[in-house]
Amino acid sequence: MGCPACGLEHGLPEADTPLADVPNLGKVSAGWLQQAGLRTFADLQAMGAVRAWLLIEALGIKPSLNLLYAMEGALHGSHWLEVKRQRKTELLTQLEASREQGLI
Repeated sequence: MGCPACGLEHGLPEADTPLADVPNLGKVSAGWLQQAGLRTFADLQAMGAVRAWLLIEALGIKPSLNLLYAMEGALHGSHWLEVKRQRKTELLTQLEASREQGLI
């Protein structure tokens, strides 16, 4: 099954791929991630979607949950619309737990 947006199969980007070139992430999102200190796909892999989202939020930016799902999809080589409802719920639970613990 291909990407719902373009119909193509997407694999994982190379570790050194700039975030602006990672599927699901546009230039604005990549710019926010760069402001948070992430430059490459490997940086996003090391940080994870939830922590990366929290870093962006800590910059005073108000990212939408779609960015969280886009990063999660990118980390798994899928379009953000393919992130399952159960996984979205898990991400939201992790996000809330991280906020409660004051983790960034």
